[in-house]
Amino acid sequence: MTPTQINKLLGVEAKTLNNWKNGTKTKLYNLLSSLDYESAKKLLKSNDKETYVRVLENEKYFDSQLDFEKELYPLLVNRDATVWKKLAKDTSLSKQARLRSAYLYTYLSKIPLKLTFSLEKHKGKYSFFYKTKSEDGDGYARLFGLKNGLDNIRFNQYKNTGFF
Repeated sequence: MTPTQINKLLGVEAKTLNNWKNGTKTKLYNLLSSLDYESAKKLLKSNDKETYVRVLENEKYFDSQLDFEKELYPLLVNRDATVWKKLAKDTSLSKQARLRSAYLYTYLSKIPLKLTFSLEKHKGKYSFFYKTKSEDGDGYARLFGLKNGLDNIRFNQYKNTGFF
């Protein structure tokens, strides 16, 4: 990226960038300079809590499963599972969103997560994607009372190729 692009994305003044370039933060400056502008924009956008909440409370934001998956899969491929663990414990989210987050954490880490509320009254009420009504054989989803979980075939296809 150019200094102008770095300034636009991060709000770092040109004088500060010069200090980084010629001072003790040379590695940071070189890293920022080597990034592609569009990729950096995407990374900054995806790091927003609202992006994760959109996926977890998908009934409010998505009408098509394809649009939902296009937003979800990059988050799963490029992020640490601990983000999902933190969101599962976030009491400001709905219980439905917390169930989905706990499911994603367990799916990615293979470590079951204990939630602070009872799962019994939620069992079978919710789907991972709200429009998918049929049950599947996903044991992790059933662990959290969800009717179904991720489509493993589609997720692996995205993970390996970068598209559907």
